[in-house]
Amino acid sequence: MGNYKNLFVYGTLKEGGSLHKSWLKDQTFMGTYYTEPNYFLFDYGPFPIVFPVPKGTGQIIEGEIYEVNESNFSSIKTMEEGAGYEVKQDIFLSKGGAIHRMASIFSYPPKYLKYEGKIKKGVVSWGARQIL
Repeated sequence: MGNYKNLFVYGTLKEGGSLHKSWLKDQTFMGTYYTEPNYFLFDYGPFPIVFPVPKGTGQIIEGEIYEVNESNFSSIKTMEEGAGYEVKQDIFLSKGGAIHRMASIFSYPPKYLKYEGKIKKGVVSWGARQIL
């Protein structure tokens, strides 16, 4: 039995997303989970971009956790890093308010966040409703 990692996905890798079948269709779905309010999800059109923000000042991102084998995780990491994303290991994710799982998330470096508007607080989900 190989090594597996929990991966939190919030955009094109989610079920129904354009990259899901290529990378996660044979991986184990662990459920829908929520980040702590430490991120800003920007709708870039064909895909979202998540930026880390100071603890407690951001949005709660709704996404999915998959148990991903090491080979698929490595391939996804190469793809995401090629697009400028960074992997953050072991973020806390909740389901119903309590911390239930830890997983990795791909986010964009905060130095590239140039949004000057007010970050709307609360739970956001890409593709489900207006984010900004």
